[in-house]
Amino acid sequence: MEEIRRVAAHEVIVGEEKFIQAVVEIEEGRVVNYYEFRGELPLTEWLGGKIEIKRDDEGILRAYQNNKVLC
Repeated sequence: MEEIRRVAAHEVIVGEEKFIQAVVEIEEGRVVNYYEFRGELPLTEWLGGKIEIKRDDEGILRAYQNNKVLC
Protein backbone atom coordinates (compact mmCIF):
# COMPACT_ATOMS: atom_id res chain seq x y z
CA MET A 1 0.00 0.00 0.00
CA GLU A 2 1.32 3.43 -0.94
CA GLU A 3 1.67 6.34 1.43
CA ILE A 4 -0.74 9.22 1.19
CA ARG A 5 0.66 12.15 -0.79
CA ARG A 6 -0.44 15.48 0.66
CA VAL A 7 -0.31 18.48 -1.72
CA ALA A 8 -1.43 22.06 -1.13
CA ALA A 9 -2.48 24.89 -3.44
CA HIS A 10 -3.88 28.41 -3.30
CA GLU A 11 -7.20 27.11 -4.69
CA VAL A 12 -8.80 23.69 -4.84
CA ILE A 13 -11.86 23.46 -7.07
CA VAL A 14 -14.42 20.67 -6.62
CA GLY A 15 -17.40 21.15 -8.91
CA GLU A 16 -18.92 24.51 -7.98
CA GLU A 17 -17.05 24.70 -4.65
CA LYS A 18 -13.80 26.61 -4.23
CA PHE A 19 -11.49 26.02 -1.27
CA ILE A 20 -8.82 28.63 -0.50
CA GLN A 21 -5.43 27.52 0.90
CA ALA A 22 -6.38 23.88 0.68
CA VAL A 23 -4.83 20.44 0.90
CA VAL A 24 -5.57 17.40 -1.26
CA GLU A 25 -4.65 13.93 -0.02
CA ILE A 26 -3.94 11.37 -2.74
CA GLU A 27 -3.48 7.63 -2.28
CA GLU A 28 -2.71 5.31 -5.20
CA GLY A 29 -3.69 8.11 -7.61
CA ARG A 30 -7.12 8.63 -5.99
CA VAL A 31 -8.24 11.66 -4.01
CA VAL A 32 -9.08 10.42 -0.53
CA ASN A 33 -9.58 13.78 1.23
CA TYR A 34 -9.45 17.55 0.69
CA TYR A 35 -9.84 20.48 3.07
CA GLU A 36 -8.83 24.06 3.83
CA PHE A 37 -5.99 24.57 6.28
CA ARG A 38 -4.88 27.42 8.53
CA GLY A 39 -1.32 26.51 9.49
CA GLU A 40 1.68 24.49 8.42
CA LEU A 41 1.09 20.79 7.90
CA PRO A 42 4.03 18.39 8.10
CA LEU A 43 4.90 16.35 5.01
CA THR A 44 2.85 18.59 2.71
CA GLU A 45 4.10 19.50 -0.76
CA TRP A 46 3.21 23.08 -1.70
CA LEU A 47 2.30 23.22 -5.41
CA GLY A 48 0.65 26.64 -5.41
CA GLY A 49 -1.77 27.73 -8.10
CA LYS A 50 -4.98 25.75 -8.60
CA ILE A 51 -5.85 22.07 -8.27
CA GLU A 52 -9.10 20.74 -9.74
CA ILE A 53 -10.72 17.59 -8.41
CA LYS A 54 -12.86 15.74 -10.96
CA ARG A 55 -14.21 12.25 -11.52
CA ASP A 56 -12.53 10.30 -14.28
CA ASP A 57 -14.31 8.01 -16.76
CA GLU A 58 -14.48 5.27 -14.10
CA GLY A 59 -16.00 7.61 -11.49
CA ILE A 60 -12.79 7.87 -9.45
CA LEU A 61 -11.90 11.24 -7.92
CA ARG A 62 -8.62 12.51 -9.38
CA ALA A 63 -6.65 15.71 -8.77
CA TYR A 64 -5.48 17.74 -11.77
CA GLN A 65 -3.10 20.67 -12.04
CA ASN A 66 -2.49 22.28 -15.42
CA ASN A 67 -4.58 19.49 -17.02
CA LYS A 68 -2.19 16.81 -15.69
CA VAL A 69 -3.28 14.22 -13.16
CA LEU A 70 -1.45 14.30 -9.84
CA CYS A 71 -0.40 10.88 -8.58
